Amino acid sequence: MSLKEKLADFAGALTSATYAPDEYPLSEYVNYQSNMADLQGLWLEIRQQLTHDVEAAAFIDEKLAEMLREFDAGRKAEGRRAVLAIYNLKVERLR
Repeated sequence: MSLKEKLADFAGALTSATYAPDEYPLSEYVNYQSNMADLQGLWLEIRQQLTHDVEAAAFIDEKLAEMLREFDAGRKAEGRRAVLAIYNLKVERLR
């Protein structure tokens, strides 16, 4: 899978994460555990391939950690804010 395809999948997983941790519309297809696993797995692959957007990558690292921390603490709004902060970077354009 190309970097461009991985970034598109990552953006899709971020969109799904706005339903986290417990408001997924079709939980039999996507749930909190599978969504977070997808985000983390994709990001590990993407992070290794990024060469130009190093500052954006560091920001995403921080926001992903914040997102997980907030969701795990039951603070949905704060976790979703972290998700949207990443999404608003227009992650599909990272290089």
